[in-house]
Amino acid sequence: MTHLQARGTGMSRAARTTGVLVAAGALAALTACGGGGGKAAGHTVSPSAASPSAEGSRVVAFEDTYAYEDGLKVKVTRPTAFKPSVTSLGHRPENSPVAFMVTLTNDTKQTFEVAGVLIRLKAGEKGDPAEQIFDTARGVGNPLTGSLPPGKSDTATFAFDVPAADTGSLDVEVRPDFGVKYNSVHWTGSAH
Repeated sequence: MTHLQARGTGMSRAARTTGVLVAAGALAALTACGGGGGKAAGHTVSPSAASPSAEGSRVVAFEDTYAYEDGLKVKVTRPTAFKPSVTSLGHRPENSPVAFMVTLTNDTKQTFEVAGVLIRLKAGEKGDPAEQIFDTARGVGNPLTGSLPPGKSDTATFAFDVPAADTGSLDVEVRPDFGVKYNSVHWTGSAH
C-alpha cells in the first residue's frame, strides 16, 4: 500500500487547529472497487435518491458521493485490508483491520468547519462498533482540522479494527457536523 502525505486543498497544516474526533493526516492509495447495493458505484447520490435507514439517515454504496442539498459532498471509498505497524493503537492481532478514504467537497457558499466530522464503522450482521486505529508510522491518526472554503476538497484515511468474520458486512457512518445541520449517511458493503 502506498502512502501519500495528506494536504487539505487550499489550506496549510499550520493553519489547522486540533479538536477532531476522528481524522487522519495521510492518504493511502487504496484500490477502488465497485460498490454494493445492486448498481454501479461511483455515482453522485442526492438525499431523495438514497435509501432510508431504519433511524431515518440515508444509505449509499461505497464509492458513491452523497450530495447534501446545500452542496456539501461526502465520498467514502470501499475499505481495503490495512496492515498496522507495531506501534499502532487500537489493533488486536486476531482482527482484520481495514482502511478507507473519506473525501469532503465543499460546494456550498459558506466555509465548512471540518472539526465536527464524526466517522464510525460497524461490522458484521449485528452491526458491532469497530475500534478506530491510530498509526503514526503508517500515516493514520494525525488530526485533520480547520476550515474548508467553498470550492475546496479534503481527503483523509481512516482505519478500523474489524473481526475477520465481519469484513463482509461493513457500515461506515459519516456525520459531518455532529448532526446539527447534516444528517448521518451510511456507506455499506464488504471490504475489498
